[in-house]
Amino acid sequence: MSQEMQFVVGIRTPRKIVKAFDIRIKGHDVYVNYSDCNTPESHCSYHASGQKHIKIATQYVQWTGGPSANMEPMKLFRTPPAMVHGRSGVWTVGWVVGELERTLPTLNRKPDMLVSASDVAPSLVLGFEVDLIGPNAKKQERIVGFPVIASQQFGKGLRAEVNAFVLTEEQNSTYDL
Repeated sequence: MSQEMQFVVGIRTPRKIVKAFDIRIKGHDVYVNYSDCNTPESHCSYHASGQKHIKIATQYVQWTGGPSANMEPMKLFRTPPAMVHGRSGVWTVGWVVGELERTLPTLNRKPDMLVSASDVAPSLVLGFEVDLIGPNAKKQERIVGFPVIASQQFGKGLRAEVNAFVLTEEQNSTYDL
């Protein structure tokens, strides 16, 4: 029987520590459970078969990005986790820093990774990217052009990496239309 490992990612705000999400690794399955107070029980699963899907509670998130171009369950097929040699994306999420305390629940335990948003301007977005990484994964220094401010790896054998980044005002202005 596969042992399950759980890792909690927290964010330090000026007044408290909030829970961003947790990562669970069980065998060759990876689950990222999102902690947004407005979307309880939302998670992304990346399974040993390579199937990746996103659900809220037990219902698939519906989208039009699949092969039929009609509304269908958000199921993607990726490299099976045991075969990832470099990096394979699992989940990307972010929050406006000034809304963190209202959006995310208070964390009542010691986090396995803690990212400080105390000195980040309230109007900026703190983002996180979770990847499965293999033996040939290169260190991430930027996520879609934004500098990584914190990084941590979790797991044995199958490893997940969390990279935190801030969408800076300078970078945001380059995308204004």
